[in-house]
Amino acid sequence: MGKLDGRVAVVTGAASGNGRGMAVRFAEDGADIVVADLNEAGMQETARMVRQQERQALTVRCDVANKGEIDALFAATVERFGRVDIAVANAGVAERETDCLIMTEEQWDRTIDINLKGVFFTLQAAANEMIRRGEGGRLIAIASIMAEWGSAGTPAYCASKGGVKQLVKSFAQAVGSFGITCNAIGPGFIETEMTRMIRENPMVQDMLVDRTPVGFFGQPEDVAAVAAFLASDEARFVNGTTIFPDGGITSGNYSGRMRQATLAARAEQDKQA
Repeated sequence: MGKLDGRVAVVTGAASGNGRGMAVRFAEDGADIVVADLNEAGMQETARMVRQQERQALTVRCDVANKGEIDALFAATVERFGRVDIAVANAGVAERETDCLIMTEEQWDRTIDINLKGVFFTLQAAANEMIRRGEGGRLIAIASIMAEWGSAGTPAYCASKGGVKQLVKSFAQAVGSFGITCNAIGPGFIETEMTRMIRENPMVQDMLVDRTPVGFFGQPEDVAAVAAFLASDEARFVNGTTIFPDGGITSGNYSGRMRQATLAARAEQDKQA
């Protein structure tokens, strides 16, 4: 607690899910929060939760697919607080896409415009404001485990998140000499509205939990904990990387059922030895 006292954090996509979790965690650690989203009711609820931590909250409607609205977001932040210390490019979509062979231009453009173009211009606007002020800062982008995997059914989403993973490397080189770091977080399967359809399908959920070594889905607080570290002074030497709070699902071809069967077979062999 108190690691972020006196700092101002901008979080896009903060009306729910991981964005809300990060906004509230930053407030718990002492930061004032700018809550950016298109969901007015959700923004107000996040702002209420921030104020419960006795921190200030500003809500700004922002469509990150529109560079002008991103610029207006940071102008409003500076007008209200006079500074930007932390910026999290979290806003994104994970809509039902379609197969690589039949995806339309419109489907491709919507996902890329929000998940990659929006991240780029959010980081750019934040970085330029941090450089102008000359006191350093923290840039954080939200990628996904799909930055590591491919999927025939979600090609634009996978491409956008892989792009975010590479994008933070470029920003890390551009801003490091100004005392600014830029990193990404690649969440695994987290219990948010975005994964609700997966969790409502017992067969799919069981399969994914079985592939996750810790044996359960994560919570927004798990993502927020990583973000709180990256936003703090403790992460001053972490730059240009992606951290995956994913329960180990990207670590290899793991199967919980297979693991249990293997251990049971070994135990039986030990008994017979």
